[in-house]
Amino acid sequence: MNTESSDRARVRDVIAALTLWVPLAVTVITWLFWREMLPSDLPRQWGSNGVSSTWPTGLAIVLVSLVCVGSAIISTFALRESAAYIRRKTFLWSGFAAGLACGVWLVTAGSTITSGTTAVPQVGAWPLLFMVLLAYGLIPFLIAHQWVEPEPTEPPVEVLFTPTETGAWISTVTVPIFAVVGVAMLSGGVALLVLASREQSTGGDLWGAAILLVLVVPMVAFARVRISVDWRGLKVVTWILGISLKTIPLVSVKSVHTEALKPEQWGGWGYRVMPGRSAIILRTGPGIVVDTTNGKQFALSLKTPETPAALLSTLSAPAR
Repeated sequence: MNTESSDRARVRDVIAALTLWVPLAVTVITWLFWREMLPSDLPRQWGSNGVSSTWPTGLAIVLVSLVCVGSAIISTFALRESAAYIRRKTFLWSGFAAGLACGVWLVTAGSTITSGTTAVPQVGAWPLLFMVLLAYGLIPFLIAHQWVEPEPTEPPVEVLFTPTETGAWISTVTVPIFAVVGVAMLSGGVALLVLASREQSTGGDLWGAAILLVLVVPMVAFARVRISVDWRGLKVVTWILGISLKTIPLVSVKSVHTEALKPEQWGGWGYRVMPGRSAIILRTGPGIVVDTTNGKQFALSLKTPETPAALLSTLSAPAR
C-alpha cells in the first residue's frame, strides 16, 4: 500500500497545525503591548469622513480571540487519524478564519496606535496587511502532506438472514466543525445585537445579527445526525432538533452501493439537492449511495458504510 495513505499525523502535519496558533499569539501579544495605549472604543468602519462606527475594545479582543482559539483547536483536532482525509482542508479554512480575525484586530487596533491617542484613527496601509492575512490558510495547507485514499483491505460486508430474521443498524455521527461554526455565528450575532443596542441602530447591525442567528439553526442541526437502517428503510434525523432530513422506504430502494464521496461532486457540504439526486455530505470520504425506484440518487457520508449498505440492500431485496 502507498505510504501516503497513512492516516497518522506526520511532522509536517504537526507543524502545519502549530501555524494555526500563530494568529492567536500575535493577537494576544499585541494586545498586551498596546492595552495601556488603546482607548475604550476602536474604529470598526471607515467612511469618506473618517471613522463611521466603533466597537468596544474589550468586545473586539474577546471576539477575535475566540475565533483564533476556535480555529487553532479545530486544526489540532484535525491531527486525529479519523480526520486525515479532511486535514488539509481543515487547515485551509481554519487558517482563513484565524487570519481574518487577526487582520481585523491589527487593522482596528494598529491604526489607532499609529495615529496617536489624540488623532482620529486613519486606516492608512493597514488593509494591505489584512488582505495578506486573508490568505493565511494557504500556509498550513501547503505544509501538510496530501492525504491519499487507501486501497480497500477487506471485502464488502454481507448480511445474511434466515426467513424469520431481520436486522437494524443505528449510528450517530458527530461533526464538530458544524458545532464550532454554529457557536461562532451565535457569538457574532449576539455581538452585533450588543453593538446595535449600544448605538441604537436599526440598520446593518440588526440585519447582520438576524442572518447569523438564523444560520445557527442549520449549523446546530448538522452538528449531530442520527442514521438508522431497519424495516422502515433508511432514515436520517438531526439528533439535537429531531428534524427528519431524509427517509427512503424499503420499497423505494432499487440498489445500494458504497463509494468515496467528494463534496464538489455532490454540490458541496451539508444537505444538497440537485436535479435527480440529493446528498447529506458531512465529510470527504466513504459513504453510502442509494439508487431509488423513481430514478433518483441519495448519498450520505459515513465512516464505515459497508454494514448499513449491505443491510439496506438485504432488507429491501424482498420489496423489489
